[in-house]
Amino acid sequence: MQALMLPITMLTKQLFWFLPGNFSELPTLIFLGWVIYYFGFKKIPLEKLKVNERVLLFLLIANLIQLLTMIYFQIQISHVPTSTTASPGVFHAWLNFTAIELSAVLIYYIAFFNIKTDRGINDFFKVTVITLSIYLIIILLPQVVATRFGFLDGWVDLIGRLFEQRWPGRNFYDVGSYVTTLRRVNGLAPEAGYLAAQLGIVFIPPLLAALNNHYDYFSSDEKPMQKYWILLGVTMITLLFAKTSTGILVIGLTLFLLFITGTRSQRKHYLIGYAMLIVIGGGAYVLVPGIHNLLNQYIFQKSGTSNRIGGTLGLLTTFMHYPVTGVGNSFTNYFLLKFVPLNTRYNAEYFAVYSATGYPVLSNAAGWLAQYGLVIVAPVIYYLSRKIKTAYLIKKQLKTLNDAQSLLYKTVLDSFFYTLIMYFALSVLIFTWSENYYFLMFFVYVVIINLLKPQFLTDK
Repeated sequence: MQALMLPITMLTKQLFWFLPGNFSELPTLIFLGWVIYYFGFKKIPLEKLKVNERVLLFLLIANLIQLLTMIYFQIQISHVPTSTTASPGVFHAWLNFTAIELSAVLIYYIAFFNIKTDRGINDFFKVTVITLSIYLIIILLPQVVATRFGFLDGWVDLIGRLFEQRWPGRNFYDVGSYVTTLRRVNGLAPEAGYLAAQLGIVFIPPLLAALNNHYDYFSSDEKPMQKYWILLGVTMITLLFAKTSTGILVIGLTLFLLFITGTRSQRKHYLIGYAMLIVIGGGAYVLVPGIHNLLNQYIFQKSGTSNRIGGTLGLLTTFMHYPVTGVGNSFTNYFLLKFVPLNTRYNAEYFAVYSATGYPVLSNAAGWLAQYGLVIVAPVIYYLSRKIKTAYLIKKQLKTLNDAQSLLYKTVLDSFFYTLIMYFALSVLIFTWSENYYFLMFFVYVVIINLLKPQFLTDK
C-alpha cells in the first residue's frame, strides 16, 4: 500500500470547501478511510498504535492554548474596524488549527502502518522517483512547453480544470489555468512558488541522496545513476520555467548540496561546471532579451519584495510583542496592518489587495512565531532536534558499513537531512507548509528513524 501514499497526496485541489484545512482535500479523506479500514476491517488492536503520551498531551495543550489565545485577541481587537478585515473568526481559525493537528496525526499513522521493512522503505522512495517521473512527463513538461508555445494549451487547461489547486478570488486562472494565464509553470499547486517548494522539499532530496551514496532504489540498471542525473537536471530546468525566486533558491540549494556532499574530485568538476553555468548565464543575460527580462523580473528587479520584507518584519514585531502564545492561527492581519513598516507599503499590490482584503503571512518561519509563539514552536523544535540527533548518531554507526542494507539506510538518512535543509531554508518564504505531502515525507522519515534506533543505538 505504500506505493499509493505519495501519489494520493499530490491531489491537492480543494473539493470540500465547507471542511476545514486539509480535510477540504480528497487525500485527507482517503487517509481517514484508510485508517478506519485498518481498525474496522483488519481488526488491528488499539495497543498497536503506540501512542506517545507526551506528544498527545502537547497537541491537546497546544490546541487549548490556541483557542484561548484567539478568544482573548478577538475580544481585544473587536472594537477596531480594521480587525475584521480578513479575520477568519475564532471558531473557523481554531477549527483550521485542529485540522492541521488531526491531519498530521492521521498521516503519521498512515506512515507507521505502511513502513515496516527494508523493502517497504526502499519501495516508498522508488515510488517517489516514479511519481516525479510521471509528474514531469504528464504535467510539468507540457506546462514548460505551454509557457513558450500554445499548441498544448488545451491539455494544460484540462489538467488545470480537473486537478489544479486554486486560490478563490484571484485572477491567476482566468484564461483557463495558471500556466496559460501567466505563462509560468505551477504543476498542480496554486502558484509557481508553491510548486518550487514542493519539488525542492519532496522530490529533490531523494535524488540527491541516491547520487551522494551511489544507491539505486531500483537496482536493475547498468548505469544506475544516470536516471537520477536526468531527473535532477529536468527538474531544475522546470524550476527555471516556474519563473519564481523560490525556484531559483531551490536550484541554488541543490547545487550547494551537491557540492558540499561530493568527493574532492567531484567538487572540482562541480566548480568547473558552475563556472561554465555562470559564464553562459551571464552571456545569455547580456545577449538574449528574453533571458534578460526573465532574470530582471524575478531576481534582480523583482517586484513585491517590499511587501515580503515588510510582512516578515511585521510578523517578527508581532512575535516580539507576544512571544509566549503568539496571536493565534490566522489572527495576524490586525497586527500586520499595525506593525508593517510604513515605507514598505508604497506599492500597487499593498493598496489594491492587502489594504483592502487583508495582509497575508508572507514568511512561514516568521508566521509560525507570530501565530503560535514559543509555547508551541519551542517544543516542536526540541522534538525535531531529538530526531536529528538520533539520525546523526545512527549514520555514524553506519559509516563503516557498505552492504546494501546499510547503503539504503545511509541514503534515507541523507534524504532526511536534505529535506530539512530545503524546508527550513524555504520557510523564510511562503508555501502551504501543512500540505499532506510535506507531512507524509516528514513522518516517513520519523518512522524509519524510530525503526533504526533500536538496531544501532544502545540507549533504547
